[in-house]
Amino acid sequence: MSGVISKKLKFKGDKPKKKKRAHREVDDDQDEFAAMAAADPKGWIFPDDPLDISGPSYIILPTSPLTCLAWDNTRQRVVAAPIDVPEAPEGAEELSPSEVLAALEPTDVNTVWVVSRLSGSEDIISLRTASGTFLTAHPSGTLTASTPSRGPLEAFKPSFNASASSTFPSFALQTQSENFISVQEAPIAPGGSKNKFELRADAKEVGEHERIRVKCQREFVLKARLEREGRAGVAIKRRLEGGPSVGSVEDEIKRNREAQTWGAGRVVVSESDRKDLKKARKEGRLAEAMLDRRAALKSDRYAK
Repeated sequence: MSGVISKKLKFKGDKPKKKKRAHREVDDDQDEFAAMAAADPKGWIFPDDPLDISGPSYIILPTSPLTCLAWDNTRQRVVAAPIDVPEAPEGAEELSPSEVLAALEPTDVNTVWVVSRLSGSEDIISLRTASGTFLTAHPSGTLTASTPSRGPLEAFKPSFNASASSTFPSFALQTQSENFISVQEAPIAPGGSKNKFELRADAKEVGEHERIRVKCQREFVLKARLEREGRAGVAIKRRLEGGPSVGSVEDEIKRNREAQTWGAGRVVVSESDRKDLKKARKEGRLAEAMLDRRAALKSDRYAK
């Protein structure tokens, strides 16, 4: 036989038992979203999913010492800029690599890249500099960021790469040519200094030189996650915000159901009334405006 047949008897009219585990999972998600919403929205965190990478982003490169992806506007070059690693307080033990990564935040606007996505291709991103130009991966493998508009060469696909040696997730950036962005030590010229790195976009496979880490601001990660949750995310967002936004259709329907529902629960809404009620709220006469609306709609004969 292809499967196992259940021998438990079922009778007509028996109600199926509810699975409480699913509710606990939803509650856990809501608690997680609530914790994110309560924290500093401008704080920098590591997104766990490539689809959560959004907004201002800080791209940490896999180098030693640590560097980050930056745009040198003076020399018009994409560079691996050195990072000022935070130090432990006096008398405390030295920070672990995970503690260093958790504490890192951008200190220069040229090290921040604004990540955006095109509608219909959510898995593809573009990276914009502070000066409004986009990161470009040329077929030759060179990287520039002087293009004022985005096209196929400015499209990148982030993919998750598990790493057992790190607490935080790492990603690989794939170009339109199906190659990957990588960073390696640059050849040392005679009399030159060490710790110089070369950025390329022609790696064929993902290795230790292609695994980058991305930090985004918490509010953009939260927004991306809520959008991915669909209807559940909308409900969670409303709960976090304390209900529908003021002046929205949902807000008017909610208030009408509370005070102006008649005719088997019929609700009447309109764009002009919504604007008037929003204005009345700001002026502190919302109750008076609601009574006027009841009289105008003839929904309550005692409000005339």
